Amino acid sequence: MPISPFLLAAALFPSPAAAGDSGGTGIPACADPPGTRYYMLLFGGQSVPFQARTAHTWATWVKATPMVTGAVALEVVTISWLPADLEVRPLLLRKKVGKNRPLDETLAIMARNHSRVSVWGPYETDAGRYGRAVAQARLLESGAVGHRTLDSLTRRPAVQHCVHAITYADPFVRKYVQPVLRVGEPGTSRLAAKYLRGGAFPGYPVTHDWLLTALGLDHAGLVRRQPGERVPPEWR
Repeated sequence: MPISPFLLAAALFPSPAAAGDSGGTGIPACADPPGTRYYMLLFGGQSVPFQARTAHTWATWVKATPMVTGAVALEVVTISWLPADLEVRPLLLRKKVGKNRPLDETLAIMARNHSRVSVWGPYETDAGRYGRAVAQARLLESGAVGHRTLDSLTRRPAVQHCVHAITYADPFVRKYVQPVLRVGEPGTSRLAAKYLRGGAFPGYPVTHDWLLTALGLDHAGLVRRQPGERVPPEWR
């Protein structure tokens, strides 16, 4: 599973707080050094003008661990679940081979589709949710999961669309059979509101913008959004 490592100067960061607990996930907090913190960024986008087949939702989780040298080590895991051939067919009933894409590759795909991309966060989250995201990414990359845009009217982990690929990693949001009824940015905004209600962002509305610089996103043209914000698609 591609967890990307980074080392950054501690001056970029606020003073670290104690690592979170399991956040109600049922998974104990990772045995990480004191001061380790966890973050989540939620992304959504679609082409302009709007085309349903270009709509996508994905997320990135970050573990930030302070080191004795004064630097901070970042481990980054992204869940961006797309067909391996990148051909999204919304009405296809047969599952396709899926592939989990890293953050930079996902942004490149969105750029090729002339997409507007929004981001919710970065918000602080907890160790349990980070651990679930790592486990879910490993499952997706194991080959045991197929991709289908209309994945199921029930929760069937063997076939997932991009939204379920994310929500199955959360103890609260995973309970929704269909977490969103709209695609792209509008659906992702409502999904962010569900994460907020479920306790995934305990420090809301505080955002940790240093992560945008750390992940190379401060010049990516992202639109900053609030959970539940109305985001109409652009048709022309």
